[in-house]
Amino acid sequence: MNSDKFLNDLLEKKLIKKEKISVIQIDKLIQAAEKKIKASERTLEIDEACSYEMAYNAMLHSARAFVFMKGFRPTTNFQHKTVVSFAEHFLGEEYKALTSKFDYMRKNRNKFIYEPWKLHLSKTDAQKALQSARKFIDIIKKEIKKIDPQKKFKF
Repeated sequence: MNSDKFLNDLLEKKLIKKEKISVIQIDKLIQAAEKKIKASERTLEIDEACSYEMAYNAMLHSARAFVFMKGFRPTTNFQHKTVVSFAEHFLGEEYKALTSKFDYMRKNRNKFIYEPWKLHLSKTDAQKALQSARKFIDIIKKEIKKIDPQKKFKF
């Protein structure tokens, strides 16, 4: 599906809306993502599930910054799923494995919140989530800068 059709579909379903977002807001989301990564690292030895969730939240913050940079904001319906789909579409095949991991982590985060008895995460799971989150944030930062190289970001 081409990008115009993809965006029109999300707009028609009211999953996103057009909105101009400031560079400051985008910067703050990336900074929040980086703080979540640090918190995830520190929490790893204490609580694997919490570390995993923070790694996911770091990915979510950076992906939201990417959506914002493209001139859209997710609406109240299915925000996490919409942000993941947006990242999958615009990052494309090159990063398919990483965006699939993001979606997998989204589903696990849901279990962590709503059905924690169904989720059994090991330290290795949390470490892999942390690696994926770091890689994802770096890619998003690079992609954001490509969209508008003239803007001055603090990340």
